[in-house]
Amino acid sequence: MKRFLLSFFSFVVVLSAMAETYTYKFANGDLKTDAGVITLGDYEWNASAANQINWNANGKGIQIGSKAAPCASYTLSTKAFADFTIKSVTVNSSIASSGDAKLTIKVGDKTSDAFSLTTSDVPYTFTCDDASGEIVINWTASQRAYYVSQITVEYQLPADMVEVPAPVFKTTEGVYADEITVEAATSDEAAILFYTIDGTEPSYEDYLAQTGTTKRSGYYVLYQKLTESATIKAMAVLTDGDAVYKSKVTEASYIISATKPYQQASAITSGSKYGIMAADSVAMPLAADKSYGYLYTDTVNAKGAYIETVEYFGFTFESAEGGYTIKDVNGRYLYMTGNYNSFNVSETLPAEGAVWSVEIAQDGAATIKNVAKDKTIYYSLQYASFGCYAADKVNENMVLPKLYLQREYPEAIVVPADDSVLDKFQTITISCPLGIKAADDLKVEVLGMEGDNIMKCRQVDANTIEFSLDAPVIADNNMTLMVYFTGDILLEPDGMAVPMVFKNRCLMYIVMGDAPAATIKEVKPADGSTVEKLSYILFTFSYYVGATEDEATFPKLHREGSDELIPVEFTLDTEDGTGKVAHMDGALRVIEPVTANGNYILEIPTGYFVDGNGRSLDGITLKYTVKNDGTGIDDVEAAANGYIVYSLQGVKVLETTDAARLNALPAGVYIVNGTKVLVK
Repeated sequence: MKRFLLSFFSFVVVLSAMAETYTYKFANGDLKTDAGVITLGDYEWNASAANQINWNANGKGIQIGSKAAPCASYTLSTKAFADFTIKSVTVNSSIASSGDAKLTIKVGDKTSDAFSLTTSDVPYTFTCDDASGEIVINWTASQRAYYVSQITVEYQLPADMVEVPAPVFKTTEGVYADEITVEAATSDEAAILFYTIDGTEPSYEDYLAQTGTTKRSGYYVLYQKLTESATIKAMAVLTDGDAVYKSKVTEASYIISATKPYQQASAITSGSKYGIMAADSVAMPLAADKSYGYLYTDTVNAKGAYIETVEYFGFTFESAEGGYTIKDVNGRYLYMTGNYNSFNVSETLPAEGAVWSVEIAQDGAATIKNVAKDKTIYYSLQYASFGCYAADKVNENMVLPKLYLQREYPEAIVVPADDSVLDKFQTITISCPLGIKAADDLKVEVLGMEGDNIMKCRQVDANTIEFSLDAPVIADNNMTLMVYFTGDILLEPDGMAVPMVFKNRCLMYIVMGDAPAATIKEVKPADGSTVEKLSYILFTFSYYVGATEDEATFPKLHREGSDELIPVEFTLDTEDGTGKVAHMDGALRVIEPVTANGNYILEIPTGYFVDGNGRSLDGITLKYTVKNDGTGIDDVEAAANGYIVYSLQGVKVLETTDAARLNALPAGVYIVNGTKVLVK
């Protein structure tokens, strides 16, 4: 952010930090022996007379006085900071050998202690506790020279002299079909945003006191998941101790409407649905149990040429001889009978009184007149309802309504479609038959590729935008590209004053590679291995591989001679749980590790493993022997007319021909006649 120095002729600054600092390092010729006004940087100072002024080339700065002609007193003063709050004044000063000079600093009515200078050029800081007024720096000495090399003033501007950059809303105002995240920012990164969503003015003081509705935001994301229509007002605040600097308040309005939006109409289209609105109130249909009455109203959220209503408030206008019929959302016709000013409703088309003429003026006011009764629909400000009135009954408390046409949400067509699998990638087109354009801040970036990944934007025509890379992306191996939209694409239906925002800000594509078909390079444990526990079978492939979700090709693990399947799943977790298997490695995990002694067969059908180019790997059959010395179950005995039962540790626990004894075993898992059995 650009930073401006304050001069006598510039009274507004833009801050990038809270406190301002003036520093002036003296150069040869800055001070003269004559008294008068001198300019040090952007500020004017008053200098007293001196009997001798010289320049010290060894870094001590301006020399005042000398051994032969000591200067008993010398003063520099300025009122340039008198309108500011002065935090501190620092002077870098020193003396000649054997000198005895002292330095004092006065700010307004506050004076520092006398500081005895030394031969070293050191800073002396007078912290003046937010003083204000004239700054006076004074040196006194009885012998020899003294020096000054630098003056620093730290000060704070009054709030009315600070211009804090106001928040800028990044999220486009408009109509949204569902919740949105509202983003805003100020160009000063030190500022904090405070906001309201109820239309009231944000107040920093209310926020501190926890009164009112002001909230504090994080940077950029002003409001997460706005779910209801709102006008958001925001301001930026900079603080420095007790000092508070505020920006101007900016605002943006959003309509969140799960139903279709309504746009102010300038003509009638037969068969379309309209909201009838006046004075921020929209007409409601008569209650289902009523056949006549005035149309009472509900309030609506309005944004420019839009209102947010719900389906229940829509009235359908259909062409009829001499004008239009009007039906409410329940399909009942509005008509008039007798000399009443209210409406009648009927589920069937009445013989008379149901035809209405419609004329819409340039300002949007609609004259909706009942043809048979020569009465016009007006909104009564007094009674907050719509009725039909003869011309001589209209008074200053009645206004003509406006009609709002219910519109479809525009749709964007993306080519190639999101999640497409492509031979190469270079161009995306996004179109909307109702109009489209890119927001000024739109940036399109492709992640997952090398080189220049920023897509160039071109407006093809009023309905199409094209984004392209300089060269196509072609892959040796399959690669996933993610296209991020920073900023908005605006869908602009014809005649709509407020654009609707294209919400898909990330598209994903797979670019097919031409690598050879994958193969299984290694299996651990190897085929035919003897293990104490069968838990993970790790595979290394020659190319990227995943597992299909087709159950017909799922692996089958079973004990030799048994059809009972032991569940397995494909995983990227290693046996030690580190999860560091490379992307060309995979594992089949035995969900309940096998420790019972015996031979086991793993059958992986063709098509279960599929490489990155969608090609099926050939099936494979593996055989493993589980053997635990003295703890497993070897050569399980089977009783011809009864039951032989082992624990999972290989200990025979029962041999019987009585099923009741089997059922009486303690709950657990057993091997019964060579088959795993759960006893509950």
